[in-house]
Amino acid sequence: MAVKCQFDCSIDQVWGLLCDPDFRVERSIALGELSAECDVEESDKQVTVKMNREVVRELPSVLARVFNPQQTLAFIETWQPKGDGWEGKMSIEIKKQPVQLGATMSLMPTASGCEYIVTHSCKAKIPLVGGKVEKYVLSQTDDGALDEVNYLKEKLAG
Repeated sequence: MAVKCQFDCSIDQVWGLLCDPDFRVERSIALGELSAECDVEESDKQVTVKMNREVVRELPSVLARVFNPQQTLAFIETWQPKGDGWEGKMSIEIKKQPVQLGATMSLMPTASGCEYIVTHSCKAKIPLVGGKVEKYVLSQTDDGALDEVNYLKEKLAG
């Protein structure tokens, strides 16, 4: 499933916040994460965002036996220019957990502003419950991405 968000402001305004490490840390803490660190490296051909975030999640009983509710997440986003916008890939490592997360992302201009799209994928290497874990992790990841873009919208409106 893809998370899509339309912005009624310029792509430069949205991109400016997405590349601001202070904004990303502020957003993570405001959304209830325990801690966050962010580093952004920009060159002519690409932008790399590296984040480490510590979170606590309520887990369904079937997953509580497999996962610690307090988790450390390591994000690496790599963005390249595409036309008048940006596209990228993300990897998310849940430290000490048998789950791999990835995503494709785009931020493209529209007639009234711009559109951000992120599509997550998940692979859980857990016998018998791997499919349930993948479904749960993807729903949590999509919900988190939606919270993040809504926070970004509020920041741009204020």
